[in-house]
Amino acid sequence: MLWSALLALGAASLQAAGFEAERSAAALGFGGLPALPRIQVAAGPVPGGRLPQIRSALDFSGVHWPEGLTEADRAAFEVALNISGSFEGNEGWVNLSNDFDGQGLSLGLLNQCLGQGSLQPLLLSLRQGHPETMDVIFSSDHLKSLSGMLDSWQSASGAEARSGAPERRSWLDEPVAAMRAAGPSPDEASVAWAEKNLYSDGGKTFDPVWKAEFIALAGNPEYVTLQIQAALGYHDKAVAYQSRVGVRELRAYLMLFDVVVQNGGLYPDDLDDYAAYVKANPHAKSAQKLQKLLALRLRHVRPKYVADVRSRKSAIIAGTGFVHGAKRDLPAEYGYDPLLVYR
Repeated sequence: MLWSALLALGAASLQAAGFEAERSAAALGFGGLPALPRIQVAAGPVPGGRLPQIRSALDFSGVHWPEGLTEADRAAFEVALNISGSFEGNEGWVNLSNDFDGQGLSLGLLNQCLGQGSLQPLLLSLRQGHPETMDVIFSSDHLKSLSGMLDSWQSASGAEARSGAPERRSWLDEPVAAMRAAGPSPDEASVAWAEKNLYSDGGKTFDPVWKAEFIALAGNPEYVTLQIQAALGYHDKAVAYQSRVGVRELRAYLMLFDVVVQNGGLYPDDLDDYAAYVKANPHAKSAQKLQKLLALRLRHVRPKYVADVRSRKSAIIAGTGFVHGAKRDLPAEYGYDPLLVYR
């Protein structure tokens, strides 16, 4: 069983005050989904004689997992998908957001969107690998329109040189002047397509047929598999960051995964300044290191989004906190040990 791998790693897990206290029952993330039964892990001896109980609010049945993941990696990856996915929306795999943020359309567990060019590759992959799924889900007129947008995006993206503009990790970050002056992008053309076709009032109210089609698409097992494959890149990036940061606890990986999901990653100066902090503070505890890293990353975030970014990452670091107005106890909800030694 996947979680036995985490248990094996957890034999050397550190214990700290705060996580030993009795946890109150917390509401599941993805409030629109039914509560899944807890899965008690049968494994070898565990410190204290208690076996942890793992809870997932996501249905992974029928999913084809990427090759190359160890059992421990897959277990940690599942926890990360649950936590970051719960921050992104209440409907799990079928999260769907309108154009409220200027991104045209956001779809799926981690809200891939047209405006950042992260949704188009998933739709293209499904069309290439499972065209029959697209045929069944979309009406002929809608499929023709959607395919036209994807063809235009693919053609323009292949011809566009994106390396000339300064890199910006996330649309939540402060805009870069050179990027604002760079002119329209293929992503913006996709947003314009969405605003013209998917809504009845310029981006707020979905056409009900389009909405039903996208929800059916997002929940299809083949598309869920593509969502996981896309998220594997976030996992790999978080693992690489964790190696640089040098905090081997599971909560460090989970926080960094959420940094990649919500914020696109860390900037080089974040890592440089963090290394300087660790050198100057050799006895800093892991929580202090993670909070310092968060403070460094927040320097780049636009003021209106700072509170949200801080609340998500702080809740992962501390295990508990208020996110989007709700009290969260993440280890209790998902049944993991945040201080587990991972990687």
